[in-house]
Amino acid sequence: MIILGCITSYINAESIHHVGPYGEETIFEWRFFFSSITQYIFHGFILIGFSELLKLLEGLNHRKIQVNIPESTNDEISSTSVPFSNSVGDIPIHESWTVDLKDQEKVNELFSDQAILEISASGCKGYCIVKVQDFDGPLQPELKVVDVRGDVAEEIRNTEVVNKLLASFRNP
Repeated sequence: MIILGCITSYINAESIHHVGPYGEETIFEWRFFFSSITQYIFHGFILIGFSELLKLLEGLNHRKIQVNIPESTNDEISSTSVPFSNSVGDIPIHESWTVDLKDQEKVNELFSDQAILEISASGCKGYCIVKVQDFDGPLQPELKVVDVRGDVAEEIRNTEVVNKLLASFRNP
């Protein structure tokens, strides 16, 4: 748009004819050139701005975070009760607990580069089961165990703890 406007402004500014003492003359009118090129540059920048805005909105659409949230009357986001009495290593197991908004925000920060499909409380207080998936990858969601007891959420890498919590999550 900007390049086309520059060319059009040049052609239009040069094609102004005046009848002078020596006959018809072609004069390049600088004021006409600058006034029309300013308009084309302005419209070109608006077009670029709209395209960047659409690109930003499309990027936000792909980063949409979906969380399965049941209807509740208080500040609880989701809850799951998993009754079992054994313990995972030295971590005590509780009957049930809820994932609150603060815990959800910690998980969102931890997995900011992936789509969060579901956040559920595990049978062990302070540990969440999070179903995540890459934004651009194939549809293969992964279950991750996350510790939300601290100031920031941390993904648990201990295979014994992960396997026991995932087993209790799949088979309540």
